[in-house]
Amino acid sequence: MKFTENNIRPKKLIDKGKKYLKQDIIYLLNFKKKFVKVNCPACKSNVKSFMFTKNDFNYVSCDRCKTFYINPRPTEKILNKFYDSSKLYDYWNNFIFPATEKVRSKKIFLPRALKIIQIVKKFKIKRNFIMDIGAGYGTFCQVIKGKKFFKKVIALEPNKEGSKKCIEKKIYTLNASIEKVKKKDIKDVNVATSFEVIEHLFSPEKFLKKIYDSLSRKAIIVVTCPNGLGFDISILGKKSEAIDHEHLNYFNPSSIKILMERCGFNVLDVMTPGVLDIDIVNNKFNEKKFTTKNNFYLQILSNKYTRNKFQNFLIKNKLSSNMWIVAQKK
Repeated sequence: MKFTENNIRPKKLIDKGKKYLKQDIIYLLNFKKKFVKVNCPACKSNVKSFMFTKNDFNYVSCDRCKTFYINPRPTEKILNKFYDSSKLYDYWNNFIFPATEKVRSKKIFLPRALKIIQIVKKFKIKRNFIMDIGAGYGTFCQVIKGKKFFKKVIALEPNKEGSKKCIEKKIYTLNASIEKVKKKDIKDVNVATSFEVIEHLFSPEKFLKKIYDSLSRKAIIVVTCPNGLGFDISILGKKSEAIDHEHLNYFNPSSIKILMERCGFNVLDVMTPGVLDIDIVNNKFNEKKFTTKNNFYLQILSNKYTRNKFQNFLIKNKLSSNMWIVAQKK
């Protein structure tokens, strides 16, 4: 079965969830007067340029490192309230995740687990203790536990419903954020993973520094997030589904390295292994939500062969919109 965007985000279910998306946006905007301005979350520069407004949120781009981000943004306190009460999160947990879990397990989480194992072997990291931060539905932890590669697997999930799902999968789970968890509970971690979390955070720096403190010497962290300079985000702009009210930070291969190094890590690798850029753009084109007269794009989108070839080109040249970062504690 070919892996497509519709496999993990079924259009019918996504369309039904749009009313909850609107409710969540309205909820956040009720606090807009309390939003705060921030410097670049990657390099801390305060020199920025306005990009666009989407759903009444302003996006700016750092002139120094090209990270773009929501500014001003909800405070950490507002975000905690938001995620505790999000209607859209409830909808995903009750409908979209259950409907797509099998394909996500096979097409996303199994390859993800195998990639983590490959990285650990490549850099000769101890395999005693792996911690998944922001474990969500718990599927990654379930898959990696089933591989019996690590002696201990722990899920860290601040959302109550998410943590319940992890526990149901018989994963040792802490219902807490990394910022609030007790150090004794996560002592001597060899591998920390955090998939699609860092883009949601008010302070990625605070998050990464707390992880750094929890890791054992020479341990690694693997982070995934959108690549703000990736193909589908660059082409679709604010029409991209990746650009939404939940995603506050859009790093790129250069700027995420700056952030990691500021937090004390030694960056071992940055890659963009995403496989859905062309499919996402093509879907928008077919739905007439994206139009272009650029012959280059039209030729790429015109047939399966060119689409596959170009997606491979994006992966090899760090231009896919899905980004992986591997960094090590010094």
